[in-house]
Amino acid sequence: MKDGKDRTPPGDRQGRSWDRVWSIGLVLGLLVSACSAPAPTQEVTSTSATTGLPLTTAVSPATSVVAVEHLPTQTVIVRPDPDPPASGRAPEDGEQGIVVAALGGMPYAGVPGGEVIGIAREGLVFGVEERSGDWFGLRDQCDSRIWAASDGLAFTPRNTFGEPGRLAMEDAVVVVDPGHGGPNTGATGNSGLAEPAVNLDIARRVRDLLSVPHSIDWETGEVGAGNSVPPVKVVWVTRVEGPPGADIDSGLTYRATLATMAGAHALVSIHNNADPDGSFVGPGSEAFYQIADQQSRRLAGLIVEEFRRGFAVFDIDWVGDTDAGAKYRLRSDGIRDYYGLLRGSGVPSVIAEGAFISNPDEEDLLATPEFRQAYALAVYRALVRFLTTEDPGSGFTEPYPRTLQAGSGAPGPGCVVPQQP
Repeated sequence: MKDGKDRTPPGDRQGRSWDRVWSIGLVLGLLVSACSAPAPTQEVTSTSATTGLPLTTAVSPATSVVAVEHLPTQTVIVRPDPDPPASGRAPEDGEQGIVVAALGGMPYAGVPGGEVIGIAREGLVFGVEERSGDWFGLRDQCDSRIWAASDGLAFTPRNTFGEPGRLAMEDAVVVVDPGHGGPNTGATGNSGLAEPAVNLDIARRVRDLLSVPHSIDWETGEVGAGNSVPPVKVVWVTRVEGPPGADIDSGLTYRATLATMAGAHALVSIHNNADPDGSFVGPGSEAFYQIADQQSRRLAGLIVEEFRRGFAVFDIDWVGDTDAGAKYRLRSDGIRDYYGLLRGSGVPSVIAEGAFISNPDEEDLLATPEFRQAYALAVYRALVRFLTTEDPGSGFTEPYPRTLQAGSGAPGPGCVVPQQP
């Protein structure tokens, strides 16, 4: 979505950190083989610190994308949310972290020790912000404070280890945020394809890729079977199964708090765009970064690189903004990030806008599992590089001024925590 729509996401959670991250079957990635078509670019092609090989060409509106052959892919079945955990240990005094509503749901109150006002649906995740005796103050999906006792939750302490760049994958904590949900519908294509379901499907594909080992051919981008890239320690997804389909309302404070309290090494919010400036040579993908965070900027540049590599196999009429690429957007003070998720998160965060759902050709692509997998693979490769190498990224662009305001991303007036059936 673009300026008149809210770019900040809703939520679906998926990190299974209370135990070993569950394992899924072998995921075969999109197979691509590079066949170059050199063209003048805005900046020098990035080189991987992992392999020393050139990874992708930075594409400007005046250049053409790298030409690649689109090989067939195996159908990838997207996993549902993992089973909810049994209740586990509660936070110690002063501990922050993440709690998961345990099997059977999590009773909660409006004040510590107060009357139970609801039972949060099992599997929902919350950030722990404070403690009062045996009760824990959580930020809920409606951006409100609720209090829960220890017998209905499983706790994972906040990560305090490691910095992105030379981190081992098995030590990494990642939050994936599917944009929109509930009344916050985001952008919709001409044929009725809407962001919430598409973003959720892509986010779950990213989760699945991060949850099992793979091999990556860094010259071609092929992701396949192997153990050279281990799974991450834990991956949380902010929008889990509330009502069927995880189409639930989630506020920006909730999402940002979740990533901060997890101590995530990266937060990637999955979106798709609308209202382009016009036609574009190659995909007009964008990634917004936090203006004061160099790691966020680097992650945005890596995501843009991998979008351009992964989407180049699809021969369609692309659209984009003239300043497409990795960029920032500031508030009127010229200092603070415009988008609430980036402003509120205490970890390196990026809002990814992979394709323009308002473009009929790109809407058709987004309706296919092949393209959604290509999107997820691009984010996965970018995260592997971000976490384990010092690759700088590319595709950075100077944004032109925006005057249209995005939606607030605040939860709707009827927002409720999804309840245990």
